[in-house]
Amino acid sequence: MFKESIGKMLLRSGASCLGYDAGDYNRMREDLGWGKIKPSDEDSLLSDGTDQLIRQKCADLRRNSAIVPGVCERLALFACGAVGILPQLRTKDKGWNRAGEQWWGEYGLQCDSRGRDSLLDFQKMSVSLRPTHGGMYFHKLADGTIRPIETERIRQPQNAETAKHFVMGVQYSKKTGRIEKYCVHERDSRGGFDQKHGEIYIDAREIIRVTTPTWRPDQIREVPDFASIVPALQDITKMNEYTLNTAKWQSTIMGFLKRINPGTGSGLSPRNTAVQTAGGLVKRKTFNTQWGEVLEGLPGEDLDLKTSSTPNSQHIPYMKYQLMIAASRLSLPYEFFTLDMSSLDYSRMKGVLLFINFAMAPWRKWLTDDLLMPLWAWRIPKEAGRPGSPLYPMPKRDDGRSDWMHVDWQGPEELWIDRQEAQQADVLEIQAGMATLGKAVKRRG
Repeated sequence: MFKESIGKMLLRSGASCLGYDAGDYNRMREDLGWGKIKPSDEDSLLSDGTDQLIRQKCADLRRNSAIVPGVCERLALFACGAVGILPQLRTKDKGWNRAGEQWWGEYGLQCDSRGRDSLLDFQKMSVSLRPTHGGMYFHKLADGTIRPIETERIRQPQNAETAKHFVMGVQYSKKTGRIEKYCVHERDSRGGFDQKHGEIYIDAREIIRVTTPTWRPDQIREVPDFASIVPALQDITKMNEYTLNTAKWQSTIMGFLKRINPGTGSGLSPRNTAVQTAGGLVKRKTFNTQWGEVLEGLPGEDLDLKTSSTPNSQHIPYMKYQLMIAASRLSLPYEFFTLDMSSLDYSRMKGVLLFINFAMAPWRKWLTDDLLMPLWAWRIPKEAGRPGSPLYPMPKRDDGRSDWMHVDWQGPEELWIDRQEAQQADVLEIQAGMATLGKAVKRRG
C-alpha cells in the first residue's frame, strides 16, 4: 500500500490550503509518518511493543550513560532527602500523634513483603524509576506489607482469548473507564518473560499505582518521562563516545615523514652511510630518552609532528546545547541536569536554586498523593482497628468519624544560598500577612 502524508492526501483530494501552516503540506518540512496521521488513544500507539522498547532503551541509558543515572539519583535525593517524606499528625490527641509517627517509622523499616527494602528505599525507587520506567506499582497484602512490582511486569495475558479484554496488561470498564484488574507476570528462569513463567491477576483496589502522570484522559498506562528525549540522549552519549574514540586514534599518530625534495629517491643518503634490512628498508638510528625515543631522519627528510584537533572548541558548547534541550523535558535547569555550576555567579546560582525548589515541589506532591497517602489510608485504619495496637483506638473528630486523615507530610529542606536573606524575607512576609510561620517552617524541613 502506498504511504503518503496527510498533507499530500489533502492536496490530492482537491482540498484548499488550510488556515494553519501546521495543517499544510510542505515538501521542505518533514511530515507525519503513516502511523501518526490517525487520531488514536495513547495506549494503541504503545501496545505493539513500543512501550517495551522505550523502557529497554531507557534502561540501557541508565546502565551505560553518565548523564541518565545521575539525573535519576538527583531527582530521588532532592525529592526525598536523607530520611524521606515523613508524616506529621495533626489530631487533637497529641499522645496518639506521637505514637502514630513512631509506629510509621517502625513500619517503614519492615513494610517490604520480601524483607529487603524500606519505605525510604521505595520512595527513592519510585522517583528514580519514573524517568526511565514510568515509576512502580505496589501490591497491598493481607499481612499489612506491600510487594513492589516493576512496570514491565504488567503485561498482556499469555492466553490470547483472555488478552482481548486487557490493554497492555490492564483490564478496565469500557463504559466507565475505571481500571478493574492488572495482569502481573512472574519472571522466568532467565529474568525475562520469554521462557515459561506464571502470571497472576490482581484487583485494582489492591494496587497502589505510583507512575508517571498521564497527559491524556483516555490514557491507561504510564510513559517514562525520558521517552521523548531518548533519541537525543542516545545521540549525546554516542557523539561523546565517537569523539573520544577519534581523539584516541589521532593521539596514536605522532607525525609523518616527508621528503623535502620530492624529486630525490626515497631514503637517499651518501654511499655506505646506511644499512639495508632484509626487506629493503633503511635502518634509522634512534636513541632513548626518559620517555620514548628520538628518531634520526635521513638526508632530505622532515618529520611533520601532528596534534589532535578532537575535541575542538565547538564540542563542549554543542554538547551543552543538546543537554539543555534534554533538561527542558523535566522542567529543570541545565545545571541540575549535569551538575555543571561553572558558569554561575552568585545571582544566577540563587535563581537556579529557586527554580529547583519550585520544580521539585510537584514531584514531592506526586509521591505523597500516589504512594504515601494511599498507603497511609490503608495501613493506619488497619492497625488502629486492632485491639492491643499502640494506635488503638483511633481518635475521633467532632462528628464522630475517625481522624486518620488529619496528617501533613514533611519533605526535605529546600535549598538556600543565603539563609539570612531568606529568613528576613519570611519575617517581612509574615508581618505583612502574606505568609504564615508554618509555611516558612515547612520549607526548612
